[in-house]
Formats: sequence, C-alpha cells, structure tokens
Amino acid sequence: MASGIVGLFRFPDFYTKIHAAGVIEVCGLPFCFIGLALMQSDYTSTFKLVAIAALIFLLNPVSTYALARAAMPVKLDEKGRVK
Repeated sequence: MASGIVGLFRFPDFYTKIHAAGVIEVCGLPFCFIGLALMQSDYTSTFKLVAIAALIFLLNPVSTYALARAAMPVKLDEKGRVK
C-alpha cells in the first residue's frame, strides 16, 4: 500500500495516478478486510467482511477502467485539469 501512496504523489498525469489508486484498493483493502475477518469470532461478521473484500477485489478494476474511459474524451493536462 505504501508504494501506491508514493505513486499518487510521484506519477505525473491522471491516468498513472488512477492506476496507483487502483493498485492500492485492489491489493491493500481486501487483505485488510480478510485480516479483520480472521479476528472475528462469529461467522456472520466473517462472511460479511470476506464478501466485502471479494466485491472490492472484483469491482474496483471495473470502476477504475470506467473512470479512465470516461476521462479519455476530455483532454487533460499533466496536472489532471481540463485543457
């Protein structure tokens, strides 16, 4: 997760920054939820946390792709502002 956060500050343009944000969310958040699920004592909380981790793992790349695809027709400069 730390390398993705560094990427958010170091990468120059919008598309590489959303790539770094996507890596943080796909690789980091599900593992946090799975770690929390291992600490739970009841099965319903464990199931809910694992389900949330699975949804994040599956749906985040789709939403990142949709965001990048929607930004393509809009011409962005290197700071992510509309030209």
